[in-house]
Amino acid sequence: MRDNSLAKQLMANGHEVTMLPTYLPHFLDEEPASEDHPIFFGGINVYLQHKFSLFRHTPAWLDKAFDSKWLLRKAAARSGMTSSKDLGEITLSTFRGEDGPLVKEVHKVLDWFKKQGSPDVLFLSTVMLAGIGKVLKRELGIPVYAFLQGEDSFLDSLLPEYRNEAWKLLGDDVAQLDGCISPSRYFGDLMAGRLGLDKQSIRHHPNGITLEGFEPQREAPGTPAIGYLARLCPLKGLDILVDAFLLLKEGGKFPELRLELAGGMTAEDEPFVDEQRRKLRQAGLSDFSSIKPNIDRKEKLNFLRNLSVFSVPARYPEAFGLYVVEALAAGVPVVLPDSGAFPELVEQTQGGRLYKPNDPGTLFESLESLLVDPEQSKKIGLKGHDVVSKDFANESLASRLIDNVFSPLQEQT
Repeated sequence: MRDNSLAKQLMANGHEVTMLPTYLPHFLDEEPASEDHPIFFGGINVYLQHKFSLFRHTPAWLDKAFDSKWLLRKAAARSGMTSSKDLGEITLSTFRGEDGPLVKEVHKVLDWFKKQGSPDVLFLSTVMLAGIGKVLKRELGIPVYAFLQGEDSFLDSLLPEYRNEAWKLLGDDVAQLDGCISPSRYFGDLMAGRLGLDKQSIRHHPNGITLEGFEPQREAPGTPAIGYLARLCPLKGLDILVDAFLLLKEGGKFPELRLELAGGMTAEDEPFVDEQRRKLRQAGLSDFSSIKPNIDRKEKLNFLRNLSVFSVPARYPEAFGLYVVEALAAGVPVVLPDSGAFPELVEQTQGGRLYKPNDPGTLFESLESLLVDPEQSKKIGLKGHDVVSKDFANESLASRLIDNVFSPLQEQT
């Protein structure tokens, strides 16, 4: 969604942009920027070619069948069934690219570009595609950049026997690209160290949103509400927010306070979400809470607009947190862990407060400090909206990307 929004704005500015999906079809909450294109490194083909040598030689028509959107979406819904061992091995196979069992998939990408024509520059949506990117850079003679987007949490979750090799392979591949683009200075510095890169090769370019539809309420909501909008999973700290909400209700200061939860949810997340529902039900708070999985863009805008304060108590330091920018664009103040990129965002936007990570007690205190003064909280949220409109809107970020990446390339040529 981040890439699609940026691509649409680049196109509105007069540039030709093509988005190519990898592994799975794009899941968007707005109209796609590009027409339908083949899905490269389709998840089913990757799995089969990694596991069975027979599928490294199958005809194109069979590969295309395995890359159908319907089939890949069905497979995505069962992603939690992939074993830790398979996940580690498939990651290494993907990183090995042309030197591993997925060489056929690498050649598919290269052949497509040779038929369609080479772009002026290629952006990889994640640095984990660097194994493909280095081949395209070499064979097509084009500059290739990779976005950094929180890949450390995935790589660090691999089993130890795969983790170190994955980091090494990725570092070797990334070193052959023209550079990386990080959404925060925190994450750029972190990944420079983890990948063994020169910090000068990493450019800072924040993630952005399209402002259309983000029209904040100018007054505080009549009924106070705490909101959460991210994947409904433990890593994002959903249970920590539920615990803080229980403490707020026990305190008795906010008898009408509601907890509004929304975000992506897969079959893998359902047991955890059900556990949070049970906690709320056992506390007698079912009528003061709601959980809305997989909402669309219209629902998201309405959801954010009616919140008093927003929090995603992520357990793992975030590389950025696009949901923070969305909440502030809606004029809602944020309460975030003092970790990762969040201190940068709060300092720049002046749109919220920080608390001690992984601590429901200090989260409770920070939420309470905003809830007791709705008018001041609304002022903080509106201040954040003003800064986001200026610094994090794709309407301006698209031009900055041109200035920061395209212009230096043109000078070099």
